[in-house]
Amino acid sequence: MTRYLLRRLLTMIPMFFLMTAVYFWVQNSLPGGPVQEALARIQFGGGEGGGRTMSVEDIAKLRAELEVQYGLDKPVPVRYWNWLKKVTVLDFGDSTATREPAMKTILERVPVSLGFGIPGFFLTYVVCIFLGLFKGLRDGSKFDTGSSVILFIAYSIPALVVSVVLLMVFCTDRFLPGGALFPLGGARSDQWDTFSFAQKCVDYAKHMFLPVASSLLGGFTFLTLLMKNSLLDVLNSDFIRTARAKGLSETRVILKHALRNAILPLMVGLGGFLSAFVAGSIVIESVFGLPGMGKLMIEALNSRDYNVLMGVAVIQSGVVMFGQLLSDMAYVLVDPRIDFGGKS
Repeated sequence: MTRYLLRRLLTMIPMFFLMTAVYFWVQNSLPGGPVQEALARIQFGGGEGGGRTMSVEDIAKLRAELEVQYGLDKPVPVRYWNWLKKVTVLDFGDSTATREPAMKTILERVPVSLGFGIPGFFLTYVVCIFLGLFKGLRDGSKFDTGSSVILFIAYSIPALVVSVVLLMVFCTDRFLPGGALFPLGGARSDQWDTFSFAQKCVDYAKHMFLPVASSLLGGFTFLTLLMKNSLLDVLNSDFIRTARAKGLSETRVILKHALRNAILPLMVGLGGFLSAFVAGSIVIESVFGLPGMGKLMIEALNSRDYNVLMGVAVIQSGVVMFGQLLSDMAYVLVDPRIDFGGKS
């Protein structure tokens, strides 16, 4: 296992270069950019010296100066190489929109995305495993049929619709006679600084409850049905019939033998689900007004803030690679018979 982990860590290096290079090339191929944004602010207002009337020569001269300032006067491979050299010392440059360090801007948004992403990730797996287990043990029952109908209905509703409905029902006094149960939006209340530690925990939980509930629906149905079908396949295996023939109790057969093997297929998508939750949700953050990673990515994309976009790309790439490594390690924890290292 140790040799395998070392090999995977080494293969992450070229994978990181490939992923960030694709990000860098794509964003430099998009129309617009920080130079165009700066020229628009100068010509049409919105900044210092805005609304100036400029001749064609002035615009060309200013464009050349801005390209040098943003490092856009060099070819894309050269710019990517210069960016890599700065990344090695954790320097992502300054945001072209806020003029602050890009890493500072990103780190301010990370806790918000983690606040509802990590709980949603773990709750999704915990609930889906046990719900899939119960559905598999009661295959064909009214509980199995009814829960499947509910799951498919919930899965068919877009996350945007679910978020808006939850917001309207639980954050307004239109449908609840006792008033809103949860805040209308944001990550914390305006009186946050005056709260005690216990009050801060309660306030944060209230703000994150509905976003977490909305994020659960993404892979909820898929994972539950995957767990159920996997369990049914395992229960029909020869080693399960052998365990029952030896006189083991049904509880021991299910929990010790069947569950451990049935859960293996869920480990395959562990990395993908982790990256989706940690990186944040654009829809959920936009609806609930959460200043997280997803919303930051949209803001940076609209303003062509290259440095912030690349910083987000690095974090997402790292989470994806870590998630795949975590998925393999989870395989070994669930079934120690698996040996990725192989025999020498």
